[in-house]
Amino acid sequence: MDRSYLSKPAVITAAEQFVCIRLTTYENEAEADFMRKLIRGPVANTVFAVLTPDGTQALRSRGPSRGPKDLFEDAAAMAIGLDAVAAKYQPKPVSGVPPLPVTLNLKVALAVAAGDLQPLVVVLAKDPEQQLAIENKVAQLAWAKSCKGRFTYVSTASLADQPKINGCTISEGVVLIEPDMFGAGGKVVEEVTTAQIATKLAAAMMSTAKAHVRATKTRRLLAILGLEQGIYYETYVPVSGKGEASDRERYKAQLDAQHPPEHTPAPAPKNGK
Repeated sequence: MDRSYLSKPAVITAAEQFVCIRLTTYENEAEADFMRKLIRGPVANTVFAVLTPDGTQALRSRGPSRGPKDLFEDAAAMAIGLDAVAAKYQPKPVSGVPPLPVTLNLKVALAVAAGDLQPLVVVLAKDPEQQLAIENKVAQLAWAKSCKGRFTYVSTASLADQPKINGCTISEGVVLIEPDMFGAGGKVVEEVTTAQIATKLAAAMMSTAKAHVRATKTRRLLAILGLEQGIYYETYVPVSGKGEASDRERYKAQLDAQHPPEHTPAPAPKNGK
């Protein structure tokens, strides 16, 4: 989807007329229930739909609604189709900046950042009100042209539940992380305390984005290295795509044979949190 549709300039421009949402298929029951209404057949690793403001589907899918190709012939047709839908609705005037697009939790955020080949920006604060205050400050940069689309974001009270994140020395502020290949952990590359956000965060995000190197990954390479390193991602919602479930079972059997004593999958977070 990214290479053939979503990264094309005409699609990006057309999509700016929409609220773009990416749900996490197997990590939250409410999101999984919503996606079941949009797809023909069981929820699998991808679901794609264009919705009207009242939440109904704006375009009829030609296939199971697994991706843009089930609605549009190519990226050019997608841009034209999005423009046609948007033209039917008058946007309401808004003020300020949109909220920070945070992921469900730190575990999911690491996996998303690794999958999207992006650095991860972590808002770190124990107090929920302070988390929100920091999110609002980070959002000013996240939606700026220089940063938009270049980072994954998450808020958390602590990094303690992800022991494979190395190098964090602050307890509150913003932490910028380079995820490892699988999103099982990562390395802290920049830290900005709450008091430093106004003066240092912009430069920290820009230097992190500039230094970031997009890794080359293939399915085969990930399978080989995953087996070597004992990597297994435990989802909160059971995988329902038949092909995916079969692939996971086969991989898990190989993994258990290769790492019988050491490998213990981390428990899934309750209710995707």
